[in-house]
Amino acid sequence: MVFAFTGFGAAVAEAGLDGAMPGLSQQASLLTGVAYLGLLAYPLFTGGRTHEPRSPWLRGALAVLLLLVGVTFLTLMEGDLDETWSLFEHLLTPLAVLADWLFAGRNQAAVRWWHPLTWVAFPLAYLLYFLAADVGLYGGFLDPHDSDFPLTVLGFLGAVVAAGYLLYGAAKLKAAVTTTPQGPPPYPQPPGYPPR
Repeated sequence: MVFAFTGFGAAVAEAGLDGAMPGLSQQASLLTGVAYLGLLAYPLFTGGRTHEPRSPWLRGALAVLLLLVGVTFLTLMEGDLDETWSLFEHLLTPLAVLADWLFAGRNQAAVRWWHPLTWVAFPLAYLLYFLAADVGLYGGFLDPHDSDFPLTVLGFLGAVVAAGYLLYGAAKLKAAVTTTPQGPPPYPQPPGYPPR
């Protein structure tokens, strides 16, 4: 949450709100910061009975979104991390969200096989915004007027689904490794019998 808000705040400080908001990196950072703020406050809304929502859908969707942001920026866009906003938005926040999924969260075992197919929701929402607002970012590799644009979009969506299934597999593996088999319950002992 802190990394996400730091990256977003630094981007807004540099480019202004109007200049920063069209970018997927900034929108993803803002969404992640708000979502993790909500997850932090979640126990308050449940009276402390539960610490996380039952479903890991939101955390998984944010993880694949941030992986898309970071990997695309560092590979296809050949971006650098010299600026504070870039370091936080393209490296530190994606790594923090990935670490949360792999190590910190407790509800990943509840991930369903179909969740990775729906984790494309945030990238698709951004794509619709990108097309409607005629954002004009990302150079030549994401140009709606290019004949390869549909293939590029399908490639990105396929990569998001593949990343989602890697996260799904990691969650199921973690659940299998951390679940210890329970033996049968102990036989009841007669009163006065020494405890085992």
